Amino acid sequence: MKITATIVGIVAGFLAAFVQAFMHVIPPPAYGICIACHMRDLVNWIVAHIYPIYGLSKGKLIIPGGPVSYYIPVLTVIGVLIGASFAARINNEFRWKTMRVAWQKPWVEFFWGIGFMISALLMGGCPIRTALKSAYLDITAIIGFFMIFIGVIIACELIKKIS
Repeated sequence: MKITATIVGIVAGFLAAFVQAFMHVIPPPAYGICIACHMRDLVNWIVAHIYPIYGLSKGKLIIPGGPVSYYIPVLTVIGVLIGASFAARINNEFRWKTMRVAWQKPWVEFFWGIGFMISALLMGGCPIRTALKSAYLDITAIIGFFMIFIGVIIACELIKKIS
């Protein structure tokens, strides 16, 4: 039997439903699938277990991020990297690519990545989470959704001029 993306998606969906129904692992509402949100939760889990934060008045534990990110390490970042590498190797599509333009250096790309992560977390997450929050009629998400749209148009025009 050949393992396809459809089969993996169905199995992953049933496993997620099983974990949510029987183990009571419930993600925060409007949780996106971007790496920025999951990286934030992984960092929150690591920091919360190294330096637990207690409330000043009652000695109660303060959980940064969602409660699920405190009790269970959110390893989706690692899972996405391993799964994507595995799928690319199976389909003979694995090759290293860089998006360097002649004037860029690797450290410039590193700081572009940092800027993207900070912007994604300041805005509230990925475009999918922004769309979900827009469905909840969150005004900042609606503004963010339009800003993503404008940013994509500007970036496409810049790429056309560079290429």
